[in-house]
Amino acid sequence: MTAPLTRFFLVLLVVFAPPAFSQETISYHGCTDARGRAVLSVADPASPVVAGTHVEAGRRVIRYNPALMPELSQTARLFFYAHECARHNLALPLDRPLLAEEAQRADCWGLDSLLRSGLLRSAADLAALQAELRFTPEQWALLPGPPREFDLPACQARIAARPRLAAPPAGQDAWNTCVRVCGDALFACRGAGCDDEYGRCIARCGER
Repeated sequence: MTAPLTRFFLVLLVVFAPPAFSQETISYHGCTDARGRAVLSVADPASPVVAGTHVEAGRRVIRYNPALMPELSQTARLFFYAHECARHNLALPLDRPLLAEEAQRADCWGLDSLLRSGLLRSAADLAALQAELRFTPEQWALLPGPPREFDLPACQARIAARPRLAAPPAGQDAWNTCVRVCGDALFACRGAGCDDEYGRCIARCGER
């Protein structure tokens, strides 16, 4: 995992503390949108969903509720937060609920962040998360995105085939500019191949 990749997409920080909302408090930081702009993350015990996006005074905010659905593992909570962050990073619509296909794209990018951060270290970890992602209609009302099927092994295979982000050249400013151009193209893109083309664009930034 290269340092630039961590900065651009998502840094997940798990902090264990004395009881606040529940047995543990999770803090998430480092989410950015497709143009590299920070997305604020706020722990909110009043949030009606595990993680959800809001626009407040013109600023994008992800509010997450660590106390909701106490049966969820910490990894599953991080997965759903990462899904919501991916919604910004992939420039998916914020003014309407996601379609199942859009939500599945965000799921794959969320999984990528967990893999890169080391929160999923083995095939057993992946299988455990896959097994947990089965929900009743009542539970789905508390989760981001529409009710859908999860296929994490297929996501992992797609992630492995994606061009990886290379280290930036000596000119950091030029690399940052290139990444922003890729983000602008993703923001304007519509279609099934947008995120793959975005990955190729980012990879080319490291070759300059």
